[in-house]
Amino acid sequence: MGFTGLALGAILFRHGLARAETAGAWRPPDGKPHFLPKAKSVIWIFLCGGVSHLESFDVKPELNKYAGKSIDETPYKAVLDPKKVNANIIGGNPAHGNRKVIMPLQAGYKNYGQSGLVVGDWFKSIGECADDITVIRSLWTLDNDHGAQLTFQTGRHVREGAHPRSVPGSVTVSAR
Repeated sequence: MGFTGLALGAILFRHGLARAETAGAWRPPDGKPHFLPKAKSVIWIFLCGGVSHLESFDVKPELNKYAGKSIDETPYKAVLDPKKVNANIIGGNPAHGNRKVIMPLQAGYKNYGQSGLVVGDWFKSIGECADDITVIRSLWTLDNDHGAQLTFQTGRHVREGAHPRSVPGSVTVSAR
């Protein structure tokens, strides 16, 4: 709930807009869900700066083929052509420098299960249950780095800096 939710609850209670049920109305849970569940479990992995998607579940073998070359030295050089690239794509994070050399994969990979899911060697145990999991690859963003993921998870973009800006008249609370 966080500090904001706690403060909001107190304000709404004070003004009579939100009140808890009376003590006698409470019943222990019956153990049944409020609605029919569709998934048995979900594992959401948020790794800012974590393992590369290219070496986990979105392996790109051609990185090894073109390792040490620039994108201009590959058949994919047109991917960066300004005439073909969507003008809304956000440039790279300036803190990453101006990297131009393609790096090879740092781990091997293998196809698993009847589905043939390609999984990097770092996730062999997950690969062994390839037919029991779902890998979603339909997500996309205009960012070319971790900026979008940070925005989705924290509400802040990497280019906004490490800490929220102070707004005149606002109060900043920090835990020690």
